[in-house]
Amino acid sequence: MSWEPFGSTRPPDTATPAASPAAEPALCARAGATRQAPAQGLAIITCMDARIDPLGALGLRLGDANVIRNAGATVSDDVLRSLHAAESLLGVRRAVLIGHTDCAGHDSDESARVSLIDGARRIRGTMPDGFGVEALMYDVATGALTPA
Repeated sequence: MSWEPFGSTRPPDTATPAASPAAEPALCARAGATRQAPAQGLAIITCMDARIDPLGALGLRLGDANVIRNAGATVSDDVLRSLHAAESLLGVRRAVLIGHTDCAGHDSDESARVSLIDGARRIRGTMPDGFGVEALMYDVATGALTPA
């Protein structure tokens, strides 16, 4: 089986049962994520890249933060809408933007960094006073997080 441009894909492992939607609530309850509002009052905006575990990178657990993902960790209008909803409906009071090295959504690591800085500026310009914003770069080779 193949899906270009990603090449050959393997069939599902039949030894491991597939996750079913019915199993998800038990998984969340087992992890302690029983509230709608994120426990840390935090939103994480990051890239959709599969190499990034934003909760793990920040030492958080399921239920601690809302995670918003898109290509390149770009602060687009839809990201701002989601962030405003998280702030007004769920009590989110700060956001962390996480871009990363070797991002397919940017021409270079520097371009990704500049995009993060611009995204932080956009958030500061639209969110209420006192809303915190931090921009970090994640190195996919080392796992290090550094300020953008």
